[in-house]
Amino acid sequence: MKPLSNALFSLFLKGFYFTFFMSLLFVFNRIGFILYTGYYKHALKNPIFDEIIKTLFNGARYDNRVVSSLAILFIIIGLLGLLAPKHQTRILNIMACFSIAIILFLNIANIVYYGIYGNVFDENLLEFLHEDTLTILKMSGEYPIFSSFSLFIILSVLISFIYFKLQNALFKPTNVYQTTKPLKTFILFALFSLTQMFYINAQLSFVGASLDLSIEPAKDPFLMKITPGAFRNLYLLARNYRQSHNLKFSDFAKETPLEVAKNYFHLKENPQNNLYELLSQTSHNHSNQKVDHVFYIVSESLSSWHFNPKFDSIGLTSALQDLVKKEHAHMLSAFIEGAPRTVKSLDVQITGLPYINDNNLVNSGVILPSFPMAIGNIMKTLGYKNNFYYGGSGIWNKLTSFTKKQGFHALYFNNHLLEFVKNKPYPKPIESNWGVHDNILFDYILENTNPHEKTFSMVMTLSNHAIKNVNLKAFGVPLEKIQQFVEKTPKSENLPDANSLGHIYWYDKVVVGFIKKASQKFPNSLFIITGDHFDRSYEYAKNDLYIIKSVPLILYAPTLKPKKISQVGSHLDIAPTIIELVAPKGFQFVSFGKPLFSNNTTNPPSHPNYALGYEAIATKDYFYNPSSGLRYLNENPKELEDKQNDKIEASKFYQQLESLKALSYYLLYHGANLKD
Repeated sequence: MKPLSNALFSLFLKGFYFTFFMSLLFVFNRIGFILYTGYYKHALKNPIFDEIIKTLFNGARYDNRVVSSLAILFIIIGLLGLLAPKHQTRILNIMACFSIAIILFLNIANIVYYGIYGNVFDENLLEFLHEDTLTILKMSGEYPIFSSFSLFIILSVLISFIYFKLQNALFKPTNVYQTTKPLKTFILFALFSLTQMFYINAQLSFVGASLDLSIEPAKDPFLMKITPGAFRNLYLLARNYRQSHNLKFSDFAKETPLEVAKNYFHLKENPQNNLYELLSQTSHNHSNQKVDHVFYIVSESLSSWHFNPKFDSIGLTSALQDLVKKEHAHMLSAFIEGAPRTVKSLDVQITGLPYINDNNLVNSGVILPSFPMAIGNIMKTLGYKNNFYYGGSGIWNKLTSFTKKQGFHALYFNNHLLEFVKNKPYPKPIESNWGVHDNILFDYILENTNPHEKTFSMVMTLSNHAIKNVNLKAFGVPLEKIQQFVEKTPKSENLPDANSLGHIYWYDKVVVGFIKKASQKFPNSLFIITGDHFDRSYEYAKNDLYIIKSVPLILYAPTLKPKKISQVGSHLDIAPTIIELVAPKGFQFVSFGKPLFSNNTTNPPSHPNYALGYEAIATKDYFYNPSSGLRYLNENPKELEDKQNDKIEASKFYQQLESLKALSYYLLYHGANLKD
């Protein structure tokens, strides 16, 4: 028993040494990245010491997950080595050398890659790996590929030497083979296990933290990019490549791409144009009224059911309902969500590319183009300064690089808001696990918007996302009244609790308060308010196709009196609606959607009067998908023949949705030139 206890004690001590050594190696790798690329190559724009320390700390949380995986493998190999004690030390030393080599290789490769592509490992790596040897040899003359490989060899030998020197000094035979009690070994094992749990979960908890969501990254773009580390970036790239390359065009349509395009665009023959030409549109706007500021507000979980008259007694959305009664405001009676999740909804609304599947676009395994139908790119062409506002982390969904690629000049996220809120008497808590609350976000937008330049501000809110922890009482939300309403409602309706309804009530007042202040400060403004997806807190509603697919669309422009073109729309229609209202007549743009409003009351653009959304279609009369059938929006009885005709019509529209997904897939993975 004693020899085994001694051997295990020695193994766990070596496991601790291995863990801490590899953690430090990661830290020094990131310091080297900052010194070489950040300072020497001038990638670091704002060399603030606190931001660098934050990057090292946050980066270590990512890296320690890799260290823990290596440490657990180290212990497993050591345990197997007990079967051959004479070879155990040699095997563990080989494992240590391998770990040092792989850490150095990937981190140095990431530094070289950044020098070539201006980014950490991303989809461009796939192209690099497919380059022929001659091309790589030519690149090595321009970039330090060979010298970096030589540095990798030298550092691997040097650091391995240091590792073994320290190990020999720490674990002398007199210390390793002394008598050890089993209890002492068990305590060491428990401490080692807790350390690995802390490393894996990135917090003192039995539950792992989602680092992409929870960390507060540095503001500097370079520091933000290097925070997750080479292993994390490489993992995401491999995962996304595997997932996305299982897709085929035949998964979406039986016909060829040309045949799908012919049917979708109602052409007589297969098209000769590329897809962007088929999607080209022209503004009909003949108004002389300028719109200097556009605020496109995507509201977390804002849903059509929030506007149900059953909630009027508690004033759930009273502020927005009052807003749409104004002369210059409109609300569509039927509007369908474009995607089921926040990330996917932003994919659709930022790029203008219709929903394909549940993979995030930044995780699609291909190099994302800068889409011509992206609202940011179109607004940039029109001379607007494009800002994206989000109260959460800029790392989330690679939001910084994603928005920049799609035409936004700047992204403002939680770091900017936390700096803005310092020494201001906002009710606490000022943030949730997702980010800084919406009231602060809107105040920041008011202060940050330049009244002397044309601005396009796209906003993603977050306070109505679990965990919902706004201090509702501090804002005067009538929680007792809402609680009484919930208690009086039959339990069979399974309403959201008072806290959830209270957050809807709170957001309604906050967003309208912002619109009132902004319209006074920036009178020539256009406001678009929609939800990202259906609010899933209403469990009972999940049997209702309209409720689970419908989000509001509210338009308010104090200086415009636009004509409503269609009673039904989708998220794809928002971008062309904005362009139709702000662009000069004759301005050409590309979009899968169609304008819903126009300043041209005599000759507005046409709309098909149906909308294609996420796994459902909508008209002004009904919502439909094959599994749920028709869900009529009014209770007027229809003849059986009319219902059958509606179902035939709806099936044709749903086929259009399938074709739309197929064309979207083709555009993303094969480009705009249509081929069989």
